Amino acid sequence: MKVDKHIENLKPYEGGKPIEELKRELGIEGRIIKLASNENPLGPSKKAIEAIKGVAKNVNFYPDGDCFYLKKKLAEKLSVSRDNIIFGNGSDELIELIYRTFATDSGDEILYCYPTFVEYKIIGMSFGKKLVEVPLENFAYDIDAIIEHINDKTRVVFLNTPNNPTGTVIKKNDIKRVIDSVSDDALVVIDEAYYEYAIDEDDYEELLDIYERGNVIILRTFSKAYGLAGLRIGYGIAKDEIIDYLNRVRPPFNVNIVAQSAALAALDDEEHIKNSVCAVRRGKSYLYSEFDRMGLRYVKSYTNYVLFDVNRDANFVYRELLKKGVIVRSMVGYGYKTMLRVTIGTDEENKIFISNLKEILNV
Repeated sequence: MKVDKHIENLKPYEGGKPIEELKRELGIEGRIIKLASNENPLGPSKKAIEAIKGVAKNVNFYPDGDCFYLKKKLAEKLSVSRDNIIFGNGSDELIELIYRTFATDSGDEILYCYPTFVEYKIIGMSFGKKLVEVPLENFAYDIDAIIEHINDKTRVVFLNTPNNPTGTVIKKNDIKRVIDSVSDDALVVIDEAYYEYAIDEDDYEELLDIYERGNVIILRTFSKAYGLAGLRIGYGIAKDEIIDYLNRVRPPFNVNIVAQSAALAALDDEEHIKNSVCAVRRGKSYLYSEFDRMGLRYVKSYTNYVLFDVNRDANFVYRELLKKGVIVRSMVGYGYKTMLRVTIGTDEENKIFISNLKEILNV
């Protein structure tokens, strides 16, 4: 079968290793702790679970293509218009819609820092786009370098804040500098997948009002703090003109009926979000203190994960943790050869992870 060169060179996204796969590979019968994919260890809201059960009998019907009730409730929560919101089958689909809508010419350039959320690159490669990667500086976005790479061919600039996998953030004034540097024909995408965790930090700045500047879209998700990763639902906030264009390209029933019902209920459960954020805050504090005791360098995170340095081959430590039933994420593929990324788990899971890490590192 003949395919274009850019498809032939494309490598599929590799998520965190599933629990069942690890059990099969290593023959582990006991408990597996998955701390690799930045999922909510508390699970979804009980209200969301009840909503899922309640809507199950209706899955023979197509979903509401406009997500009317969910859009209405979210618009009220954010104090924006319904016309400023679009929902997607995860933020991934919204990223793809952005490519399909606003980067349609062969000479269009896509700009982002690296390492960052890898889907910007994978989706861009699938469309055959010219991808301009600007290296991170000290684990954070190099705003001056980004601005230097902006030209009249730049069509989309991705700003991932907090950035995955480093957990660092971009200051609001720096985001405004990028917006001021692009043409009116370019779109600046502010990806805030970890917003609920980030806003809990004292120095994280609210960015929602930036969408009013025009050529901006803010992406958020129900996958992280809301614990609905398995249902795939994210959303974008932008001026109504941008949302209108995206809706013209969007598939008619892209968000399924179960995801809509669960997200609608999850928005009502503020206590669950509070508990989820508190659990991450407590877990990060514990991991920071343990890393300090072990003499391991780590990057301050505004998310529910921590990037840290094991001072040796990260793949070796990753595999040794796997043997003990602990799944984390090796950062070797991102160019950080001695670093791992660990998701904040429950208090018990965090302690098991640290205990096993100490044994492997002999500290």
